[in-house]
Amino acid sequence: MRYILPVLLASCLMLTGCYQARMTTGKDASNTVVEEKWAPSFLYGIVPARVDVSDECPNGIASAERKFRFPNMLVNALTLGIYLPQSITVTCAAEGPMSASTPIPDRMTFTLSENASRATVRDIFDSAALQSSLHRAPAQIRVSRN
Repeated sequence: MRYILPVLLASCLMLTGCYQARMTTGKDASNTVVEEKWAPSFLYGIVPARVDVSDECPNGIASAERKFRFPNMLVNALTLGIYLPQSITVTCAAEGPMSASTPIPDRMTFTLSENASRATVRDIFDSAALQSSLHRAPAQIRVSRN
């Protein structure tokens, strides 16, 4: 009976860890950084934390980073996964031309006939999505009139 508390405490320490995820948009970063140390998420993170940076980042975001540190995981363990605070850092994008204004290379432009079959439409969209993800650039689908 006297070993329950030490075992429970050791379990909490061993089952917690750190986690970090970073997302970038490819835009140039500005000096504006928005940091939220205890952004709330729930049910082991199934209900994600939301941070509104639209006022601070009028040009969009350059990168966002989400971290779960030891204190966050400890709170998660103590609340049995109901509450999981996250540390979120958002770097705003610098003012300047948007990447959408850059010309799209020919290999990223697909032409679709106005009366194309569903199978053809699906194939074109699949090809555009694949090329876009491979080249990390936007793909463009044009509809031609016959």
